[in-house]
Amino acid sequence: MRALRTFAPVLLFIAGSASVLGVSAVGASSPVASRAINSAIKWTTCRGHKDFRCASIPVPIDYAKPSLGKLNLAVVMLPSTSAKPLGDLFTNPGGPGASGVDFLEQSASAFSPSLRAKFNLVSWDPRGVERSDPVTCVNANQVRALTQENPQPSTPAEIAAGVKLAKQFVAACLAHTSRLLLENVGTATTIEDLDQLRADLGQSKLYYLGFSYGTFIGEMYAAKYPTHIGAMVLDGAVDPALSLVAGDREQALGFEGDLHAFFGWCDHDKTCRKRLPGGAQAAYHKLMAFFAAGNTIQADFKSRYGGVQPVTLGVAQLGVISSLYSKSAWGYLGLAIKRGLQHKGDLLAALAYEYEGLQQNGKFSNEDEANVAINCVDSPSVRDLSFYESLAKRLSAVAPDFGAAEAWGSLTCAYWPIPAEGAPHEIHAPGTPTILVVGSTDDPATPYAWAKAVAAQLDNAVLLTRTGSGHTGYFFSSCVRGYVDSYLTTGKVPPSGKVCPSN
Repeated sequence: MRALRTFAPVLLFIAGSASVLGVSAVGASSPVASRAINSAIKWTTCRGHKDFRCASIPVPIDYAKPSLGKLNLAVVMLPSTSAKPLGDLFTNPGGPGASGVDFLEQSASAFSPSLRAKFNLVSWDPRGVERSDPVTCVNANQVRALTQENPQPSTPAEIAAGVKLAKQFVAACLAHTSRLLLENVGTATTIEDLDQLRADLGQSKLYYLGFSYGTFIGEMYAAKYPTHIGAMVLDGAVDPALSLVAGDREQALGFEGDLHAFFGWCDHDKTCRKRLPGGAQAAYHKLMAFFAAGNTIQADFKSRYGGVQPVTLGVAQLGVISSLYSKSAWGYLGLAIKRGLQHKGDLLAALAYEYEGLQQNGKFSNEDEANVAINCVDSPSVRDLSFYESLAKRLSAVAPDFGAAEAWGSLTCAYWPIPAEGAPHEIHAPGTPTILVVGSTDDPATPYAWAKAVAAQLDNAVLLTRTGSGHTGYFFSSCVRGYVDSYLTTGKVPPSGKVCPSN
C-alpha cells in the first residue's frame, strides 16, 4: 500500500520528464558575511555534473549513542555565480524520500539567477535516501508489482491481498536494512544532520529553502534550533498538527479539486479538447471504470524500463496523480487519457513510474522505501484493519476519485515494527527570525489550509500566497521568486497578506 508523497514538482516535471517521457514580526537577521566554499570539506567534482561539487560527510547514526558508529551523508553544492557569495543556502525537495542531490543537479536552472549569484546552493540526500545509507526493501520487479496493485480494495479478497503485500514489504525492509538505521531514520534525527551540516560547512546561521515535506524538516529544525536560523522559507507547508485522518482527508480533497480543475482546463484548451471531444471528465471516468473492473492494457517500453508492462488501476491512478503536481503536465494527462482509451498505456505508465523514481537503467530509486520508513517513524499509525476500511468509505464519500487510495495508502505503517517517535503537534518555535511561509491556493499535495495553519502556529511568520494550481509556489510564480529571493538576501519580508499570481 502506498501513501501519497509530497514532492516539489520541479523534480518530477522539469528534471524528470525528459528521461522517461522523452520531452523536453521579528525581522530576519542580516545575511552571513561573504565567504568561499569551506575548504575543510573534501569537495570533488560530481560525476557527470562538472559544475557541481560533491562531498560525503560523516554523522552519527544515533546522536544519543555516538559509539554506535557513523553513516555518510551525500552532499552537493552548486557554487555561486558570484565571486563573493553571501553564504550557503540549504534546500530540500520533499518526499520524504526524495534525493536532494538529484534535485539540485537536475533542477538548478529553475532557481532564479539572482539567487544563484547570492548563494552557493546546497542540498543533500537525507539519511536513508539514495546515496546516504539508503533504506533497501524491494527490487525493480517488486516495485512494479506494488505499483500495479489495487489502490482501493473493497472486497475481503482484495483487502487480504493488500495486507499480504504490505506485510511482505515490511519483512523485505527488515531483511535488507539494518534495524539500527530504521530506528534512526526519522525527521527528528534528520534535523540533527542538518544542523551538523550547517556547522561543518562553516555557517553560523542556517539559510534554508524547503519544499513540501522539506518544510516539515524546517519546522522541526525551527522548534529545536530557533537561534540557529538566519532565514527560512517553507514553500508548500506541511501542517504538523494534523492527525492521520485529517491529513488524509485534506490531501484527498486537494487532489480531487485539482483533477476537476484539469477537467475544466482541458474542455477549454483547444488541443486537449480535440483529444477528448466528449469531455475530459467523461473520458477520465470511462477509462478508470475500465480499470476498476479489473481490465488491463499494455505499456510497451520495448527494451527500456523492463519491457512490456501491464497498466492496471494502480498504475493508471498513480499516473494521473503524478500529473496533477504541475499544471504544465496537464497536456500529458489529456494525451495519456486519450491513449488509454485506445488501449495504449505507455504514457500512463511513464507518468506513474516517473513518480516511483524510475531511472534510465530500469532500476528505481529508493523513494518508496525511504518514504515508508520515515513516515512510519515520524507519526503513530492505527493497527486495526477495520479503521482503514472505515476511513476508505468515509473519504470516498467526499473524494470519490482519490479518497479510498489515500486511506489505504497508510496501511503499511500498521505493520511497521519500529515504534513511532513523533506525534501530531503544533510548532510555535519562539525565538526565530521571521519565517516566510508560501502557500498555493490550489496545491493538491499540501493544501493551502496547511500553509495558513503553519503561518498561524509559528510565533514569527509571514504568509505569502500564490493563486493557482500546482504543488509549491517558487517555481510557478516570478512574483513569489522575487519576494523569496529578496527575503533570503536582505531579510525583508513581503507585506502582510501579499498575493502573487502564477505564470
